[in-house]
Amino acid sequence: LQIESKQLCRDGSELMSIDDIDHVICCTGFISNLESFLSPQIIDALEYDSEDSFSPLTLAWDTLHPSSLPNMAFCGMYRGPYMGIVELQARIAAGVMNGSVSISCEEVKSALEISRSIRTATPKAQFPHFDYIGYIDTLAKLFYDDCYPIFNVNIGDVVLPSFYQANEEISEKSKQELETEFLRGQDGSRMPNIVLQSILGKWSFERYIMHFQTNKVERVYGTVNYSKYFERSSNDEEEIDGDLVGHIFKHPAKERPVLYREDGVYELSPTQKFDVFREYEYECNKDVLDIFFVEGGKRAHLFLSLKFVPETLSWNGGHNGEYWVKATSDHLCIKDLYSATFRVKLNGLSASEIVIKYRVKGPSKDYESTTILKPSWS
Repeated sequence: LQIESKQLCRDGSELMSIDDIDHVICCTGFISNLESFLSPQIIDALEYDSEDSFSPLTLAWDTLHPSSLPNMAFCGMYRGPYMGIVELQARIAAGVMNGSVSISCEEVKSALEISRSIRTATPKAQFPHFDYIGYIDTLAKLFYDDCYPIFNVNIGDVVLPSFYQANEEISEKSKQELETEFLRGQDGSRMPNIVLQSILGKWSFERYIMHFQTNKVERVYGTVNYSKYFERSSNDEEEIDGDLVGHIFKHPAKERPVLYREDGVYELSPTQKFDVFREYEYECNKDVLDIFFVEGGKRAHLFLSLKFVPETLSWNGGHNGEYWVKATSDHLCIKDLYSATFRVKLNGLSASEIVIKYRVKGPSKDYESTTILKPSWS
């Protein structure tokens, strides 16, 4: 077998050869087709059902059928496998075949019955093995003499497949990387990107502007679109008659900041209305989210730098269980001070509401603008 890949070959060559291969089986992972290359006797022993995408085979730990097929094993042949489990299945299969792993006939018989009961259960669960941690623990006990994982064994701890490695150096390195990621999550450096990704899409908005000197209230309403856009180098291939030559770019697209585009109606009074639009650029900068003015379709100067922090102490600490994050920033425009407060309600990694408030004070200005954005599903 020859694989063409510059990345696989350390010597820089484009071809890598692998010897002693009997068959190469290419599969998509969606539809099994074992009957095309396995004999009817083997198919019968496996109790194979080509129409069953849930769990098409009866196997001990979804891997072995040693009494009937001692030299055959399967990995990941059920709905929803994870790579940590697939790796342990491969280790168990190799161990049984080379004699380093010993499993009693009673254990195999019990495991086959469990597999059969999962396949025939009515109604079926969404996945055959929805308890990922429990299943990988079961496989680890088969393969290892000691108890695995060796790290993060308390209830509520995060578990990684690498914790089930026999190589403790790999497990320790993974543990350190995990702790580093937790620290990064707590220092606020990830919050700008989380907020920016959560608000992408279309929103409807209403804005009320309260002028304190006159007690007059003005209204603006319309739509906002937060969208990513890209730029490419001038060295990229040119468009000819509207078609991209070869549809291949010489240089990857550079992701640019998120564009805020607002289109609305400004309602001074029931009889005075006019169309308005506004654009900003949002960009993550370390632990802050920077907002820039856009003038004439191009970025102008910096408007605000927002550092978001949790408004509630836990995911269940807010009203009705919502999780709000909040940021404040000031902008001095000549003699007018704009004090901004941004609040974003997160449901998981998606925003379900945005509240933007500006308190503006100056020689001839004294008003408060409150904008409420809701997702637009149209």
